[in-house]
Amino acid sequence: MAIGSINSEIRSLIASKLQEKGIDLYEIEYKKEPDGQVIRIYIDTLEGVDVGICARATRAVKEYIDTESNLYYDYLEVSSPGIDRILKTDSDYERFQGERVLVKTSQLVEGQKKFVGILANTNQDILSIEIEGNLMQISRDAISIVRLHPDI
Repeated sequence: MAIGSINSEIRSLIASKLQEKGIDLYEIEYKKEPDGQVIRIYIDTLEGVDVGICARATRAVKEYIDTESNLYYDYLEVSSPGIDRILKTDSDYERFQGERVLVKTSQLVEGQKKFVGILANTNQDILSIEIEGNLMQISRDAISIVRLHPDI
């Protein structure tokens, strides 16, 4: 398999192996870094991710990756997408409704491209966030990224 790519069949099989353990696949990175080739698997559960869940996920996928996937790697890492994760799917938007988010747009919306507010709701066309008590609706076509933006 070409370095830098994970085909949909391998991605699907890894997701299936994780799902058997009650773990969701968030993302896979397969890339060359200064210390070698890395497979980085980001996982999630409704309860969050801890070291034990990462270990369980590693055990769930390692044999498949080593014997059947034809993926070459120097390092296999399994981790959480983090507290500032990117929201990618409709289920992400639903799960994190009511949370503080950072929205970046690819074009000016009301004179700016960056918004921080509370995720109110979303549909296929519009993302709504509450900013200082006002509900703002942003076309999903204009959005380049939405990520959690926790108060730290």
